[in-house]
Order: sequence, then C-alpha cells, then structure tokens
Amino acid sequence: MASTSYNDTDLNSQDVSETSYLLDDNDNVQKSWLERLRRPHLLWMIPFSITLSIIMTSIEAPIIHFISDLACKEFKEQHKNLSNDDDCNLREIRILASNYVMWYATLSHIAVTLSIGYLSTLSDYFGRKFIFRLSTFGIILGIINIIIVAHYWRIVGIKMLYVGSIIQGLLGGVIAINTACHAYLSDCTSSENRSVAFGLMHASAFCGMAIGPTLGGLIVKVTGSILSVFYIAIGALIIFLFVVSFIVPESVSSNIRELNYSTSPPTSFSHIFSPLTILTRLPVEIGDSDRNRNRSWRGKNTIYILAVIYFIYRISQAAQNEIINLYTKYKFDWTSLENGYFLSLQAFTRFIALIVLLPLLRLIRSRYQSSYARSLDIWTMRGGLIMEIIGFILFAIAAKPFWFYFACVINSLATITSPAMRSLFTTYVLPTQAGQILGAISVIESVGSILSPLWMNKLYNQGVNYGIEEIVFWANAGIFMASLALGSLIL
Repeated sequence: MASTSYNDTDLNSQDVSETSYLLDDNDNVQKSWLERLRRPHLLWMIPFSITLSIIMTSIEAPIIHFISDLACKEFKEQHKNLSNDDDCNLREIRILASNYVMWYATLSHIAVTLSIGYLSTLSDYFGRKFIFRLSTFGIILGIINIIIVAHYWRIVGIKMLYVGSIIQGLLGGVIAINTACHAYLSDCTSSENRSVAFGLMHASAFCGMAIGPTLGGLIVKVTGSILSVFYIAIGALIIFLFVVSFIVPESVSSNIRELNYSTSPPTSFSHIFSPLTILTRLPVEIGDSDRNRNRSWRGKNTIYILAVIYFIYRISQAAQNEIINLYTKYKFDWTSLENGYFLSLQAFTRFIALIVLLPLLRLIRSRYQSSYARSLDIWTMRGGLIMEIIGFILFAIAAKPFWFYFACVINSLATITSPAMRSLFTTYVLPTQAGQILGAISVIESVGSILSPLWMNKLYNQGVNYGIEEIVFWANAGIFMASLALGSLIL
C-alpha cells in the first residue's frame, strides 16, 4: 500500500513525486476554512489510532476469559457430575480452553496472511477509506459472532467462534487497518516528515493500548457480565465506522486511483512468499571493513541470520498475551480486570521505551559515523534479546502477582529489539531495496504469527498435563538465548 510516484505529465502536471503529497495541491488561499480542515492530514490518524486501539484492546483479555468460561461450561455439560465453579481449574478444562484459544488465533492469522497483500493493493485503487470501512465491518462481524456463540453455543457449538475469526481475518482486521494508516500518512506527508508521522501514530496507538485493557476490565467488573464489553465495543465500532465513512477525508485523489487502476489493475491472491527472495542477496558493502566482512561465512549470511532472529522473535511475541491470560487466570485467579492492568502496564512500558529509550539511543547514534551507527543497532538488538531472556525467566519463577508485573516491565522494555532489527535489515541492503526487505519482514511476521499460537499453546497444554505450566516461559527464554547466540554472529 505504499504510495506510488508518477511523472508530472501523467496527472495534469501535478507533482506526485516521493517527496510530495499524493493529493491535488491546489492553492489553499482560494479554499474556505472548512475545505482546508477537510484535507487529509496526519492529525486525522492520531485520534483514529487512539480510538481503535482503545476499542480493540478493551476486548483482548475478555475474549480469552470468555473462551475459557465457555470451555468450562461445555465440559460440565458433558460431565454432569461436575457442578462447583472450582472445577473449571481441572487440567482437562484448561487444555480444552487453550486449544480453543490456539485455533481462534491461528485461523485468524492464516486468513490475514492470505488476504493482506490483496487488500493492500486494493487501497491504491479504491482509497484508504475503503480498507478502513471493510476491515472495521469485518471486526464488527467477528464480535457479533462471539455474542451469537455466547447465547446459542449449545446449538451452534463453540467452534463457531472460528467462523468469525476467519471472516475478520479475510477482511483484514486490525492489521489491514494499521497498514492503511501507514499508507494514509504516506499520502499526506512529505518523505522528510514521514518517519515523524509514523512515530506519532505508533505513540498514539500505545496510548490507546494503555487505556483499553483496564477500561475493558472495569466494564466487566461494573456490569458483572463479560458480554457487556462486547456490546459496548460494537456500539463504539459503529460510531467509528460512521466517522471514517463520512468525516475522515480520503487521502488518495480520484485521478490517482483511476491511474493506478488503468496502469496496474489489481491481481488475485498470489505470490505470498515472493518478497523473501531479497534474503538471498549478499549484504551491501559500505567500506573496506565491509568488504573483509563479506568474505567470511558470517558476513555472507548476515541477512539470513537476522531473518532467523526476527522469526524467533515473532513466534514468541504473537501468542504471548494469550498464554499469559490463560496462565494468570489459573495461577493467580486473575479476572479480566487484573489482566487489563497487566496489558495496560505492558503497553505503557513499550510506549516509554519507544518515545524515550529508543530516541535516546538514536540521538547517540546520530553523533557517530554510519559504521558505528550500525554497531549501535546491533548492540541495541542484543540488549533487547537479553531483556527478553530476563523477562521470561522472571515470568517463570514469579510466585506472586507483584513479581509477574515486574517481569512485564522488563519484558516490555525489550520492544526496542524490533525497530533495531528493522534498521539493521535496511542497513544491509541498498537504499532502493528498502521496500523489498520490509516486505520480506512482513512475510516473516505473518508466518511467525501463524506458528506462534500452535507451538506455545501445545507446549502450555503439555505443561498443564505435568503440572509445570511455566515451562512455556522457560522455552521462550531458551529460544531467545539461541537468538542471542545468533546475534553475536552479526558483524
């Protein structure tokens, strides 16, 4: 969904180069204040991002608790001798709930992986608002499906939840909306200001993520019903959909959309893994030291090693919160409110890491030459991997909620790992290949998101069988140790 550059003659002599806006830039002096207000601007995406983050994270923990409660009800229906609420802590019920959560997440990730590339191209032909509307409608359908299952699960079965998960994924979900947000910002900002715009959007998203989980938990506590948060979320999303449809301006002008369609019409779902071909190329040489580096085995395989590290990072991150919600529900008897506190703390810590810690490291980097800048990215990555290891070890040994919250802070600070690795990826390719390598990263993320709930939930189930549920945290600490070892090979 990246913005496309055209020659001036293609669009009636309009300047649509990479360093300019992709909009009709008529003289603003001739426009009224209302017309100027209605122009696309990065400020439209800040409340947009905050609002959507609050809505989506408010239902994150309740969904896990809802599925767990349904699994308990289903098991009791099949075993009439169980009646006490404490029976929900039985090993068989915990494994059943874990399996439902695993397939709910996995099928959604598979559906998104199949559709995201196609939907991304459609936004160039039909506009960014088309994706906003389509994906928001898909989220609404997914939540409505949850409510239907809640009332009629004895008739339709709990596995009916998978239908809503797949529909939401095929229509893009939050991932497609996030991608469209980045494209919207690219359309209405210059290339010099684009990174700042992305940073503001990410910061606003984390603000919403710090509010949403706690808000969702409070709604459940005050109303006494876990379904109440889903009804409120539907109402909020309908309002959100109305604002997106009739108030937020479109960022891609009609003449550019027509030109996109005439020069490169949309294709079908295909070539999902084609971006990975960039990984087969040798790292670029920047100086004499790089020429010596590229002669070694480690130098020649730097991009492959980075890809493996990023894949390990992703297969740990994608299903992490689902496992934590399941684990703490039975370990500490946490409700949606306590899980909301945890997720809010996690988002707030990541927000601080991104707006304070990472910019501070970038400021230090800017004072040195590019070769040292790359070295700083390498050490930032290694530092983040070390914090991942410490965080998961603390998760595993935490006997009280306080230590689990402390582990959350350490683990969340490791969010600096991802931008450092992204920066390294772009350092080892030509500037003209930056888009290709970022596309490869997206594929790695998609595959990791699919595999993450599969292996983590299965391992958690085995831990429940043998009374060592924390084994999933030890395993994550182990794979990050392997990542750190691989990270030591990066030159």
